[in-house]
Amino acid sequence: MAAIDPVCGMTVEENEAADKAEHDGTTYYFCSSDCREEFEANPGDYAS
Repeated sequence: MAAIDPVCGMTVEENEAADKAEHDGTTYYFCSSDCREEFEANPGDYAS
């Protein structure tokens, strides 16, 4: 299943994502650990 990296907007396959994180009960998938780190530093800017 495809997901959108909330930081950079890149489409990533959930089973191939470089990283993932949970926020308020939702799992977010990322193209890189850099995007995950940015998300975790400011989740309110990216979580929808």
